[in-house]
Amino acid sequence: MEAAPERPESDGSLVARFQGGDESAFDELVVRHRQTVYRLAYRLMGSHEDADDLSQEAFMKAYRGLRGFRGEAAFRTWVTRIVVNLALNARQARRAAVPLEAAADLRSEATGTEATLRSQVKGAVGDLPPRQRQVLRLKVYGGLKFSEIARAAGMSVGTAKATFFQAVRNLRVRLAGPPARTGRARGSGHDRL
Repeated sequence: MEAAPERPESDGSLVARFQGGDESAFDELVVRHRQTVYRLAYRLMGSHEDADDLSQEAFMKAYRGLRGFRGEAAFRTWVTRIVVNLALNARQARRAAVPLEAAADLRSEATGTEATLRSQVKGAVGDLPPRQRQVLRLKVYGGLKFSEIARAAGMSVGTAKATFFQAVRNLRVRLAGPPARTGRARGSGHDRL
């Protein structure tokens, strides 16, 4: 009779082992989740170097905080929240550090319809309120379920869904542009600006 294949240990069990003093349990968690963490970091940051740095920072932060982890959310959700928060902080710091002239130069370098569209979408996403931007990125770039987004963002599932659909609606409005003018201004014969 053949022995049944061994099931992989659950994340919860690995967390408990780590909290009990088994450092190797954390290594197993990293191996299990490093691709997911990296992919999300890459989607949020846009470059390999930034995603690699952010992934390492996220796991270091998880390591430092795991002893106090209470298991109110799954480990994956918890580490996802760490990645999102680190990415938001890094992007805010980066925006503050880029002079306006450099930002204008970067915009003028983009050419072609695809680059223009990509830039418009990126700008429209960046203009969303922070909560909508976070939920949209977790859903679209992170591929998370609404229940995972809710736990990662600290909100109810209903709020996560509503926030996502508000973000999509706001993107449609922003990408559609201003409504076309249909007539001339009265009295001048010229369109008003």
